[in-house]
Amino acid sequence: MLDASKVEDIKEISRYGKGNGFLIAKRYGLPTYSNFYILENKDDVEELLNKYENQSQFCMRSDTLVGNTPIGIGGKNGNRETIFEYFREIKQKAEKLQTKGVAIIYWNNGKFCPTNEVEGSFYLDYRTKENLFIDYVGKGWDGSFLSHGTACHESYIIPWDEILFLDDKNRKKYRRNIIGEEQYSKLRKLRIQELNSKFRMSIEECNSAIPKKYLGINDEYFRQVVNQVIVPMYDSPELQRYYKEYIPIAQIENGKVLVPEVILPARLKYRKLGESHEER
Repeated sequence: MLDASKVEDIKEISRYGKGNGFLIAKRYGLPTYSNFYILENKDDVEELLNKYENQSQFCMRSDTLVGNTPIGIGGKNGNRETIFEYFREIKQKAEKLQTKGVAIIYWNNGKFCPTNEVEGSFYLDYRTKENLFIDYVGKGWDGSFLSHGTACHESYIIPWDEILFLDDKNRKKYRRNIIGEEQYSKLRKLRIQELNSKFRMSIEECNSAIPKKYLGINDEYFRQVVNQVIVPMYDSPELQRYYKEYIPIAQIENGKVLVPEVILPARLKYRKLGESHEER
């Protein structure tokens, strides 16, 4: 089991896509999970469960080596039994793709926010010395919809030299698109179907979790994202020196910003493109 809190494991963890993204978020002091584990085999799963013998819920994702075809298995919160099922699913898919698949476990002192309770997510696409593109989905959607290009409720383009002047009061002048009622209604129905089938939520629970109308970006959350993510990432000469593009994913969980990862170019070639990205 690879443990991001152990210095001797950092080099190996950095070989994995989401693993490296977490390490970058940590390195730049972004608000992220308290720790991160990579499980490569069943013994690793047992080791994790023994380490947290009193923990019943875990935040699980799939990952693979940077440059490999993504495993393509969506994340979930699971218990001590489903973590084995999830691991087997990853291994089966990895064998089919002839790639290396691992399970990753985000750790946040045992506190996890279910995907349907995420209060909004930002895809912050920095094109060095050119623009900052921002895509956003509202309450009930998580950052995976933005990274896959399958949903977007608002999008913005901010010229590079104006990023430091961006705030909740002037952001609308940079807005390029906002979702209409009809399109939002269609996306909402699809999201409810997914929650019902994949997460076994009742239709009543789904209807309660996903707003009937698009509510827009909360100004306070936007201020948090600007101060805790956008400005620190803009102020990084190291990233700008080595990368033409880098993308922090920022989610609002329990009223606070959380950055699961920073995506670097090596992973972008596998990104599925939706309407919001095709326009670029």
